[in-house]
Amino acid sequence: MTPEGKAELDKIRAVRGYTLPVHEYLAELDPEMLRRYGDLASYTLFGEAEGRPMDLKTRFLVLVGVTTAIKGDREGVEWAAIRAVQNGATWKEVYEAAFMAALPAGIPAFEASCKTFDAMKKGDRWVDLAMPEESAGQ
Repeated sequence: MTPEGKAELDKIRAVRGYTLPVHEYLAELDPEMLRRYGDLASYTLFGEAEGRPMDLKTRFLVLVGVTTAIKGDREGVEWAAIRAVQNGATWKEVYEAAFMAALPAGIPAFEASCKTFDAMKKGDRWVDLAMPEESAGQ
């Protein structure tokens, strides 16, 4: 990996606290592509809500549904659920967002998210974030 690729990975780690395999491969493929991907993801997910149709809470609830529909994206479900709650969602809203994915993706997709929520309640998390103080059983 080039020094430029390593520098882009270091930036992502500094902002997110972790990197994903996609970051590693893009750093090796083309550091500029990784930078642009990172900028797009940061703006799309975390960009200012002012003037945007959806606030952060809603964006993360949408991601709960999307990552549930993908099936098997435990890390994505957990990551989006925690951030939705951090931005004002209740756990009932998170559960409903996951359940909404059952319509197009099937009940097994929702069941997989329920297993993720169970693991989160037990403290067995993939994402290195503290659970919000709000009770996960709400």
